[in-house]
Amino acid sequence: MNLTESYTNKLTHLTVRGGTVSFVDGCSGPAERALGIGRSFGAEWIRNAYHDMATADVFSGTGGLDASIVFEMDRPENVGDAFQETLNIFKGSYNTRISMADLFAIATVMAVGACSNGKVIVPFRGGRVDAVGPGPSGVPEPQQDLPTHTLSFAKQGFDTSEMIALVACGHSVGGVHGVDFPEIVPNPIKNDNTVTFDTTTDNFDNFVLRMINTVPRDVKLTDIIEPLAIKPRKLSVAINDNGTLLASGIIRVSCGYPNCGPSYTYYRFNSIIPAELGISSFTVETVDTATGKATIHNNGGAGFPMSDAILPMFGLSSQSRTTINGGAQLQLNLTVAVLNAEMFTNVSLIVPQPLNKSAPISPWNQEVVHMEPLYKISGTNFTLYRGIWQSSGPLTATSSHPFDIMAEGSTQTVSSLFNSWDDVEFI
Repeated sequence: MNLTESYTNKLTHLTVRGGTVSFVDGCSGPAERALGIGRSFGAEWIRNAYHDMATADVFSGTGGLDASIVFEMDRPENVGDAFQETLNIFKGSYNTRISMADLFAIATVMAVGACSNGKVIVPFRGGRVDAVGPGPSGVPEPQQDLPTHTLSFAKQGFDTSEMIALVACGHSVGGVHGVDFPEIVPNPIKNDNTVTFDTTTDNFDNFVLRMINTVPRDVKLTDIIEPLAIKPRKLSVAINDNGTLLASGIIRVSCGYPNCGPSYTYYRFNSIIPAELGISSFTVETVDTATGKATIHNNGGAGFPMSDAILPMFGLSSQSRTTINGGAQLQLNLTVAVLNAEMFTNVSLIVPQPLNKSAPISPWNQEVVHMEPLYKISGTNFTLYRGIWQSSGPLTATSSHPFDIMAEGSTQTVSSLFNSWDDVEFI
């Protein structure tokens, strides 16, 4: 899977029904209404992005949208629950393929789309790099005078007109919270008494979201990323008792985003393949029901990858939770099947984990487990291997990070990447 597909997968996760974006339907999601909290998750995500970006110094080329906000929540300029709530929502999606800064940018894109009822579609570019610590203070505070505000926004790359638009439109989408600023908004006991600048909270200009592309000078963003028209998902190959292969998965078909919004139809497939033929890739054919026209989708001529070279055997694997020295730990008992195992000298299970498990975000460490051979599956050229990985330190949202399996030989290396724990039975 290439970088663009990785980001597209994340966009898909955030746009499907029941995903994160369901929190911000019409800028005021069901969770907020049920809790009566008087806040908008969409507005919180936008505020989070601005406060994160406000460390920018466009003259020196430093700061910007880099997720440094996760280290800056104790500052007076960052009062309120928006930042911790945003982190809590997205930390479960944080992984080696997407930075927290990119997740914050995606959140802003989705919030703008939802809060404008789809009228404003902000193009998304990936490639942001997470900070390793706090940046300089930069968010103007209410008690500061106009010249101070103007200088702060200029340092971030905004002129006076853009400053006014950011402040006015941002507080029209969200508001000023009495619980955080009682000197501005009276704060009765009921909810947090949010007061907006006006009632047009679902409409605002696209240009105010320029902030999501403000990044350090040495960070190069990708081209605009759009959901793919055809996207295979949750692909798997299993070995049947009779030695044949069962290839299965889901094909996601886009309606034609952004013309009809991020909307998809999903088709499940199962196909029996003779083991001696194997599989390395496939194509998808769609037929227009109105015209009868058939179209072959071949992933730019390469086919959609689906290899039987090394296979996680989910039915023979399990995950569990155990207690070690009084602390809860995760354990992954994984069995894999390797085709033509005699060609390989090492088979590994790789589970990425944060180097600093107590930090909100951290560089990653690849924890590698050597897998031992079990036996060859009768009637096939597959050999089973088993390995056991166990977590250490405090459990976090990233403890069950998607895992890789790899077989290395003198002439080739094969792998199955980013396998989900959701497919492994919990016992």
